[in-house]
Amino acid sequence: MEKEVWEFFGLLTIGVIVVVTVFSIVGFDQIINSILEMNPYYYAVVILLIILSIVTWSIRWGIFLKRTHPEVTWRDLFKIQLVGQAMNNLTPVFKMGGEAGKLYLLKKKYDIEVKDGLASISIDLTLEFIVDIVLVMSAVVLLMILTSPPAWIYFILLIFALVCSLIFFVIIEIYYDMKIMHNLLGFLCRKIKRLNKYEKNIFEKYETFRRNFKDSLSDRKRFAQGMGLSIVRQSLTVAKFYVLLAAFGFNLGLANIIIAIGLGVMLLMIPATPGNLGIYEGGMVSVFIFVGVSPGVAATAVFLDRLIWFWGVAITGGLLGSKYGLEIISKHAAKKF
Repeated sequence: MEKEVWEFFGLLTIGVIVVVTVFSIVGFDQIINSILEMNPYYYAVVILLIILSIVTWSIRWGIFLKRTHPEVTWRDLFKIQLVGQAMNNLTPVFKMGGEAGKLYLLKKKYDIEVKDGLASISIDLTLEFIVDIVLVMSAVVLLMILTSPPAWIYFILLIFALVCSLIFFVIIEIYYDMKIMHNLLGFLCRKIKRLNKYEKNIFEKYETFRRNFKDSLSDRKRFAQGMGLSIVRQSLTVAKFYVLLAAFGFNLGLANIIIAIGLGVMLLMIPATPGNLGIYEGGMVSVFIFVGVSPGVAATAVFLDRLIWFWGVAITGGLLGSKYGLEIISKHAAKKF
């Protein structure tokens, strides 16, 4: 078995242990009782909202991909997005682990060059990043106004700010072509002997990618459509948590839901266990308790959400990816394209 597979299962085991510890502190009896008292029809709506969120994400990505490759079907986009999300869930990198898999599937099914696929994915992630930033800033402002935040939130906020600054810098560099990436690529090609003979090809592919990225981002109509779908997707997330808590008879206000989701986004920025397993559960349960949800309901809501969004998507997308011949866990999957 490959070394990275052992590493994956090691980190996954740590995450599961943390999850079990978090839920055991709350009490498994409380969680079981909450599930038994839950309105199952509300939970069915939650599952539907999660599916709609993935569909919306696929459509947003498709708006930019179909600009240069209209032959890609919406059905395939949804399946590829599902595989990518499964890989995101199984890698400890915020919303980035599945991008190599998506590029591989685009190449395999439609013979789309990496530079073209990467440009559309980068635009999609940029829109996701913009909306996430606005959501987190709104959550922080509401948190400061309505409550007295615990100290650990400031630590997470610091990590989030550092990661966001790096992402923002990369976006600006690619769009305005400040030559920093050119210098970095040139340095790597000089230092890594295996890259020497590919230097010209690497620069050509990067420049094509950069132009596609800038052209797509400059397309006001598509950008507006993408931003609109991003807002719809976040609205579905808000609705998901509102309905999920309502299933237990809890009516949590919009401001508190935004605080919880915003802090959840920050938690997912921390590269640790696969899908931040354990860290996310512990953080979200703490946040829900902090905004007034009872411990039993908070733990149950987080468990049921992750049951679909993490485990359900990981298993479904993982099986679909394996069907396409993609190594979901192995780091070598990226080499296939």
